[in-house]
Amino acid sequence: MNLFHLRYFVELAHTRHYTKAAEHLCIAQPSLSHAINQLEKELGVQLFERIGRNTSLTCFGEEFLSCAENVLKTLDSGVAALKRSSRGAGTIRLGFLRVLGVQWLPSLAKEFSDSHPETDIHFTFHTGVTSELLKGLKAGHFDLVFSSYPPEDQDFLCEPVAGQHLVLIVSRDHPLAKFREINLEETLKYPYIYFAQGSGVRYDVDRLFEKIGQKPKIAYETEEDQVIAGLTAQNFGISIVPEMDLLEHLNIKKIKIKNSTARRNIYMVSNNQVYTPPAVENFRRFILEELPESSQIP
Repeated sequence: MNLFHLRYFVELAHTRHYTKAAEHLCIAQPSLSHAINQLEKELGVQLFERIGRNTSLTCFGEEFLSCAENVLKTLDSGVAALKRSSRGAGTIRLGFLRVLGVQWLPSLAKEFSDSHPETDIHFTFHTGVTSELLKGLKAGHFDLVFSSYPPEDQDFLCEPVAGQHLVLIVSRDHPLAKFREINLEETLKYPYIYFAQGSGVRYDVDRLFEKIGQKPKIAYETEEDQVIAGLTAQNFGISIVPEMDLLEHLNIKKIKIKNSTARRNIYMVSNNQVYTPPAVENFRRFILEELPESSQIP
């Protein structure tokens, strides 16, 4: 069924006058008459009847009018929604490491929203470890993920956006607590609490030991840096973690790692194989333009 014919029918049904309806539609009256005739042939019933100079709906026309109006209303609503999306409105689904949700990412989301006051922008927020977040990104649950270094995947576009310094932490009554700075070789005789496989920061910690050609003794593994810090404070082992505010509130001594630029990079990860909505692309560009690569996570 021709969409234009539907619009012509609704206009004529409201004006009840061929000449006026044609003027409102900016078409010639014969074109309107032809369109209505075609629509009536397609439906197999008469929609209008002339009574003198007036045009009125038949019972079939009355019945079809509400249907045609609903169809056009639904269509126009969908078109309007898509046009709003094309201008940057919509929902941006974010997945990120928990530490990024304390201040870093919420402040960026608010700054972005504030810079687009006339655009209807919404966010959804979900936390998890790197492996879970990347699975969610691939499954289409997120638009952007902010995580540690992801495994090689041609589907992913990975852009460094921030970082955290890595430090050695020990309990305050540990033999190493007397040091302010230390070589990793000096820590190898002590058991480590280590990031589990699937936690992105493990990649960064592993690289530190690869540089000295050694492997630590791993006593415990877990995925969350807060849990590692808690276990370290209770002297279950020593560990290397991103620098974070929590460390200041635990029975922990932070020690700088000598001869090292120990750093955990944070990446913005998107899926190259799916369409990126304008709202998401605008936020992605905002992140890249607003943040220097060297920015630190508080």
